[in-house]
Parts: sequence; structure tokens; C-alpha cells
Amino acid sequence: MKTNRLIFPGFWFGKSSVEDAKKLATLGVGGFCFYGGTPQELKSLIDILQSLAPHQLLMAADYETGLGRWHEGLPILPTNYTLGLTDREDLALKKGFLTAIQARELGINWVFAPVVDLADTPNNPIVNTRAFSASPKVVSRLARSFSIGLSDGGCLNCFKHFPGHGSTKQDSHLTLPEVTKDLQQLKEEDLLPYRELITRADSIMVSHLLVKCLDNKMPASFSKKIMLDLLRKTMYYKGLIVTDALTMKATNGLNPIDAFKAGADVLLCPEDPFKTIKDLADAVKKDTGLKDRVFYSISTQEMMLARLNSTHPLPCRNIETSCKQLNKETAYNVLQKLNLQITLNKRCNITYLILDDKNSEDLPPFLMTLKENGFKLTPYKENKPSTFLLALNFDDYAAFKGTVNLNDKQKEVLQKAIDKAKNSLFISFGSPYVNEGIKGLGAFLPLASKGKDFQIAIAQNLCGFLNF
Repeated sequence: MKTNRLIFPGFWFGKSSVEDAKKLATLGVGGFCFYGGTPQELKSLIDILQSLAPHQLLMAADYETGLGRWHEGLPILPTNYTLGLTDREDLALKKGFLTAIQARELGINWVFAPVVDLADTPNNPIVNTRAFSASPKVVSRLARSFSIGLSDGGCLNCFKHFPGHGSTKQDSHLTLPEVTKDLQQLKEEDLLPYRELITRADSIMVSHLLVKCLDNKMPASFSKKIMLDLLRKTMYYKGLIVTDALTMKATNGLNPIDAFKAGADVLLCPEDPFKTIKDLADAVKKDTGLKDRVFYSISTQEMMLARLNSTHPLPCRNIETSCKQLNKETAYNVLQKLNLQITLNKRCNITYLILDDKNSEDLPPFLMTLKENGFKLTPYKENKPSTFLLALNFDDYAAFKGTVNLNDKQKEVLQKAIDKAKNSLFISFGSPYVNEGIKGLGAFLPLASKGKDFQIAIAQNLCGFLNF
């Protein structure tokens, strides 16, 4: 049996071996998950791997905020959290469509999105801006629209991270997080989007979480109780079950083959794909009862590929312009929803403070746009009073980071700056929860998207809204 098709290796540009990827394609893996690289590098490699494989490959990527997060020069789209603030299904659909159109152009046909986790834990270090909302109903509506957009653009979807990563306080890239909700809470909150969207899911990614009310021994991605009993039997799910990346520390040395035995149809990004290929083949030879599971995975992949090959994505003539328009629409709607009440005079000298761990000397697009519109900008100096303080944050979640929001030093700097200012506005283009514990702040905008086009659109809108 072609057990190799259940393996989906990861490929990290600048780190992974192209020759190994070629060998894996020749061996007939099911596909790859790609990270980084230029658009040209990605397209070229995908073309090569497809030509070497004995069957058509499913090519996947984590395009949760468009392609710009992974490929320099391509547009970054508004985050899910930002779209959640607008509560506009049409904007979520546009985001999914534009993501899929660009992905297909590079050879990616399977997008590991949408995230349907809940934004219900401010200090969650890995979900944060990736979640649409703390409301399961809002998450369901916007995720549905996003998935329709993906389909219209010619890509498969993947709902994640089952059964719900939102309430955790640890990053599963670093350790095994625990979900402490009881079963009733889980059903009413985290599982609700899956119940409502189960028939729309081409695939569901199961997370490396210890969900004690469901299985107090094994992570969800290695749990028969969660994948086979809950997802398959109770929730009647028929699509592919995908593990989260098996390179993550939360797996803690567990054997990828045990994830397959517990119910996973796709083993994503195993640490050693060549060893996993051999181990999986050996396991199926020893236990012929597993053959049906292999057949199910392969036949489901074939149906997904057939669906892809039979679809004709809707045309979109100018992607770059469309992405800019989406950012503009989202920026306008977010500001309308937040209803910022503050007035500045254009002659006022704005003191700006950037809270960012990159320490770049270049002004971000937001400030550059204000400057181009005639505003006087002066960098903040410690203990110097200011008429108006404009504080900006760009930090948010990142894999393997383990923390989110401001650190103690950043909080101290921000608080001192606010105390010395007559008036202040704090804008976060990163995590929306960074204002917690900050006193005396004039106004706060949790915009939660930091793409260039979004920043420019926010600045242009503020120039009009604030009567500068």
C-alpha cells in the first residue's frame, strides 16, 4: 500500500534540503507544507516536486494573513482579529478569496486556515490575533465566509486547532499546553464552530493539547478518544484529520506513528520524514487492520485533488489593488466600530514612542503617512514632557516565542511616557491586549494588523476622522 502518501514533510527555505525534498517527492509522499522563500523560489520548487512525484501532490502553507507574512513583497492582509472587530462577513470572504488566488498562482492548493480558536485568553502566546473573536458565533460566521472565499479562489481549507487552542496560556511550539475547561464549556464554546462548520471542512487540524475533560493522558493529536471517538463518531466528520506540525515541542518525543494509530490521516512535518515513512510502512505490515485507515486517507486525498482539478477559480484581474482595497475597507470599518473620540490640531507636535523589539530606525508606514500629510513628529525622550504622545506597538504572537503583550520594561517606558504627556493615544498594530495595566491613557486602538497597506489606510482615515 502507498503509506507514504500519509506523510507531509515540512520545507523551510534556507534550512531544509532541496535534494531531500526531491527524494521525498519521488518516494510518493502526499505533499509538503512550505515556510518562507521568495515567491519565485516557492513556485520553482513546487513545479520540480510535482514533476518528480508519482501522483499529484497537495501543497500546503499557513496563509492565515495572506501570503505576505511568509513571502516578502507580497501583500499582508488584515488579521482574523481585525476582521472580527468589523464583524463583516463580506470582508472575510474577500480575504479568503484573495489568499487562494495568490496561493494557486504559486502552486499552493491547500491553505491551513481558517483558525477557529476563540480569542478568550488575552495572554495566550500563540492564538492572539489569529482568532476572529471570543464569541463562538462570530467565529463560525466569519470562518464560514473565509472558507467560501478559499473555495471560490480554488484552494482547500483546514479548520484548526481542534478541539480548541484559545483558552491556553502556553505555546505548543515549546511545551504541551493544557485545556482546563469542563466538557460542557468545551461544547458551548470551542466546539461550537466545528459543529456548525463540520460539513464545510476539507480538513481539520488537531492540536498538540492536553484536553483533560476528553483525554487526561494523551495530547489531542495522539488521542483516539478525541480523533476517532469524538471527531469521527460523535461529530460525524468525514474529511481529513491532520496533525499539527510534529516538529513542535509539545509532542515531547512521541512517535508520529502513534498519531496515525489514534486517528490522524496526515502526519504533518515529522522531524525525520524518511524514518517516519519506514516506520509507518512497518506498522501497517504488522497490523493489517490499519490498511483501511491508509486507504481512507489516500481516497480522501484523491477526492480533494479531483475537486481542485474540477474547479475554475473566479477571475481577479489586479490582485495588488484588490488587497489594498481590502485593507482600506477593513481600516475604515474598524475605526468606525471603535468610534475613537479625540481631537488634535495639525500644528500640534506629536511625540511618538514605538514599542517594538526590532529597534528599526525607519519610520513605520503609519508614521510615514502622517509625516507626508504634514504632521510634526518627534521621537520620545525619557522624562521629557509632551503635549501629545502617540505610542505604537507592533509586537504580537510568534511561534517559539512563548510570550505575548508588553514585557515589564516596555510597560515601564510606556507608563512614564504617558505620565509626562498632556494627552495620549496608544495604537497597537500587534496584540490587541497590550493596554492591560496601563494607567492614565487617553485612548487605545486595538487594530491588531500591521501590514503596510493597513497601516497606511489607518493613517489616512485618522487624518480625516480626527479633524487634524
